[in-house]
Amino acid sequence: MRKLSAAGSWLLLLGLGLLILGTEEHIRRQAGLFKTDQAQERPEETARRYYELYENIWEDLEYFPIPQWKEENLSVTYENSWLFERTYGGTRSHEGTDLMPPENESGVYPVISISDGTVESVGWLEKGGWRIGVRSIHDVYFYYAHLSSYAEEFQKGDVINAGQLLGYMGDTGYGKQEGTSGQFPVHLHLGIYLRNEEFAELAVNPYWFLRYLENCRLTVSRGASG
Repeated sequence: MRKLSAAGSWLLLLGLGLLILGTEEHIRRQAGLFKTDQAQERPEETARRYYELYENIWEDLEYFPIPQWKEENLSVTYENSWLFERTYGGTRSHEGTDLMPPENESGVYPVISISDGTVESVGWLEKGGWRIGVRSIHDVYFYYAHLSSYAEEFQKGDVINAGQLLGYMGDTGYGKQEGTSGQFPVHLHLGIYLRNEEFAELAVNPYWFLRYLENCRLTVSRGASG
């Protein structure tokens, strides 16, 4: 667990404000709470209710999902694409952040676990390609998608340590046939999901958490197994 700095606290409040003010209706629809015939609670009241759930994410954060190489700089770019439109499989919102490597090469750039936890899902998804989902100690679901390959033959229930190598960035997905690739540039799609008694799955914006984790990059040798 990392102690939240003043900068981290600021990012948390900013992230909460943007989430609540920008996507309140989206959240309510996901949670099954949206009622057109009832007065909506004020954003600050909604933020207060979700604050503890967000605290669970901060409790779990350990490492940026792409480590740094000892031998050379491994630059990664990403933008706040939260709820941007996606069209594969029908129009939908982008529930995550895409991290782009310096070169469009599959199977080169390592992906590590942000947190401790256990493997909850692994294998092929039509949209996500080869993916792995890790349920953290504080019940946060970290979703890593479009991998080219896995670091090992993960099984549901496997214990994962923060910083453990999960696999490598790829371009898999967007196809019903297992192994489909090349439909988009190589990248890591990171999703973060919360749950409580009100909803089974609520996507939150990973962007602000990634900004915080930029100063928490693990350094590894290129080609190391993690």
